[in-house]
Amino acid sequence: MTLRQLRSHAEVLDASGGDAFIRYDLPTALEHPGWALGRAVVVTRRTHTRRLGLLVLGPPADVDALSAHLVREALLPPGVGAVTVAHDALAAVAAHLPLADGNDWEWMYAVSPPPLVAAESRLVALGPDDLGDLQDLLGSANPRTDARPFAYPGQVWVGVRTDSGRLVACGVREPSLAGYPILSGITVDPAHRGTGLGLAVTAYLTRAAVAQAGVCTLGMYSDNDVARRVYRGLGYRGDHRWASRRLAPGPSPA
Repeated sequence: MTLRQLRSHAEVLDASGGDAFIRYDLPTALEHPGWALGRAVVVTRRTHTRRLGLLVLGPPADVDALSAHLVREALLPPGVGAVTVAHDALAAVAAHLPLADGNDWEWMYAVSPPPLVAAESRLVALGPDDLGDLQDLLGSANPRTDARPFAYPGQVWVGVRTDSGRLVACGVREPSLAGYPILSGITVDPAHRGTGLGLAVTAYLTRAAVAQAGVCTLGMYSDNDVARRVYRGLGYRGDHRWASRRLAPGPSPA
């Protein structure tokens, strides 16, 4: 197998076999060149929180060979602080790079508008004046979320309030760093779960995103089986199971 440098988004997309995550989540302007070996691909990518990391795709054997090349030839760019790799190839990366803690998550996308959900009639638009309520709900009911209310341009927040005015559900649609709509912060107060509010928030935001851009994307933690059922039921597809890990200080294991 020959190591190949990838200098454009088109080359990365082609090397990945037209992977949907590359198409919809990786910005077209690459910060650094990518690399390919066999069917494995590695490229730098900014996370949703703007941290620079490595994105690694491909079968474990090819990922192992590519990771060895990158470490041996010192091809990793400076400033990389994390790795996101297909879950079944995590051990192949860990054999060559020192990995620390992280999480397992899944990425999905929808290209068709979901049907109307009854509870959508309860949705209200949320703005900067609602920041405190959003932070309180996210902090108490969804502390792992990467959503940052009104921290980035283009955010569209919606939510549900009770008759007394308390915010009990929320979610946001915003442009990803690649420019495509991504959902995050889909949150329901524990006392109101099972009433269709999360379904309504997701359906409404997805429909608007598909109408605007022809696609809507989202990520979810792999241990959230309820969310997975909701998203699949709304037409989300994709089998991207990721393992994201911080790079640990110190020498690589190989």
